[in-house]
Amino acid sequence: NIILPKKALKRDNRYQQDKKRKLCKRRAAIEPIIGHLKSDFRLSRNLLKGQVGDEINVLIAACAWNLRKWLVIATIFLFWQKLGLFFVKYLRFFVVLDKKQFC
Repeated sequence: NIILPKKALKRDNRYQQDKKRKLCKRRAAIEPIIGHLKSDFRLSRNLLKGQVGDEINVLIAACAWNLRKWLVIATIFLFWQKLGLFFVKYLRFFVVLDKKQFC
């Protein structure tokens, strides 16, 4: 169900107006990601056949998107560690504390 942003109806109460506004904001947040997937990960043209090919192409593009995000996070972590801003021995101490709290 596609909801397009438009003026609120007079018969809509406050809850319905807020719900429509929230759905439109969520759609507006997703559309740039789809645009990047189309341009950066070659989703503009599908060379695989059929509906299964479409699903495979989208799945591979989404995996590439997530892998790229993880690599950026790993690069930042390693950079901080090299600078000495993030100490692994202290991280292990906090992880042990968290496990004891949950047991």
